[in-house]
Amino acid sequence: MASSKPIPCGPCIEGKVNTKADIWCYNCDEGLCSTCSGHHRRSKGTRDHKIIGIKSYKPSVQVIETQCDKHGQQLNLYCPSHLMPCCDECISNSHSKCTGIKSLASVVEKTKIEKSKESVEKDINSVLQLLGKVVNNKSQNIKRGEQEYESIKEFIVKIRNEIDKHLIHLEKKICNEADTILNEEKSKATDLITEIEEKQKNLKKMQDQLHTVIPHISKLQSFLGVHQIEQQVHQCQRYIDDLEKDDRAKEFNIKMEKNNEVEKIIKKLGSLGELTVVKTDMDLNKETSVRREAQVESQEQSNINNMTMNIERKIKINIGKTIS
Repeated sequence: MASSKPIPCGPCIEGKVNTKADIWCYNCDEGLCSTCSGHHRRSKGTRDHKIIGIKSYKPSVQVIETQCDKHGQQLNLYCPSHLMPCCDECISNSHSKCTGIKSLASVVEKTKIEKSKESVEKDINSVLQLLGKVVNNKSQNIKRGEQEYESIKEFIVKIRNEIDKHLIHLEKKICNEADTILNEEKSKATDLITEIEEKQKNLKKMQDQLHTVIPHISKLQSFLGVHQIEQQVHQCQRYIDDLEKDDRAKEFNIKMEKNNEVEKIIKKLGSLGELTVVKTDMDLNKETSVRREAQVESQEQSNINNMTMNIERKIKINIGKTIS
């Protein structure tokens, strides 16, 4: 949606004049009025810049930085072992043992942004599908838990009608226990659903950014933008992996072990039954395409193979010299 607040013309502001902008230049990262935009289109240095009508511009979209967020230096190198854009200090501090370091400009030039976008969007859709499945399963699980709770209440009411007033206290006790357990499990499930829905919202924002922002910025910014979104998608994929260990994602069933001696020992009865929560793992059936760890492992194995080939080659050369 367009900005509700008028965006001023950048060059006019520099000249102490407040003029409303008619277009937005992504390369200059500022608005231009009709007069300044005319000069902008005719100038040799700016005629190829990417511009958009001010009504279509989305100022809320975060600008993709081309500098290292750790060291404040320009991102100018790329480590294929870790699939990471780096600055000079990054290479010195964290990638000194990595091989095959390339210039970021050459990698950007060879990268097909559209294919990268398609890959990231595929992963977004995969993550959205998996998270949607978790939300659906947990929502159904809550309903099933409520039905199980109602079944327990019906059993208790039936027993209550057959026994002494003494069981009224026990009835309330077991109902409160079941209610507490159900509320705890519902709270856990609801918290998980809320957490997942927030991630779904963020993923959809990333998806929207792929379609609305990336096409209107420079190729370097597009590459870095897609890379940043890809990193966040990886985090969501790891989040799904961690869901298998998350107690909140486990299926819960509220069970009650009934006391068969209820009718015989009404006066001596201390409990109507024992409530338990039976949990089973959720089968997410994950099938995502991006596996960063596997890519890094493959690169490391390739480096080891290259080292082995070099050692074998040196041994052969030394043997040949010895024989001659």
